[in-house]
Amino acid sequence: MSMSSSELIPHSRRNDNETKMRKQAAANALQNYSILMLHATRDNESPAKTRLKMMRLLTELPAQDTKKPKRTLYA
Repeated sequence: MSMSSSELIPHSRRNDNETKMRKQAAANALQNYSILMLHATRDNESPAKTRLKMMRLLTELPAQDTKKPKRTLYA
């Protein structure tokens, strides 16, 4: 019986590696404007919003809520 490589690696190490790869991709996008534009186009966002999303990913801040706040009569 053969085991796939994903079964041999513990989940915590696999998740750590995925996080590192995601952070590296975000850093690459922030360093290279054309890659940033590809991400922005793919996600149908402005380059500034994509840059903010990448910075939040690098700093491990929670993702910004994309819902607009409800307007009240007093606001």
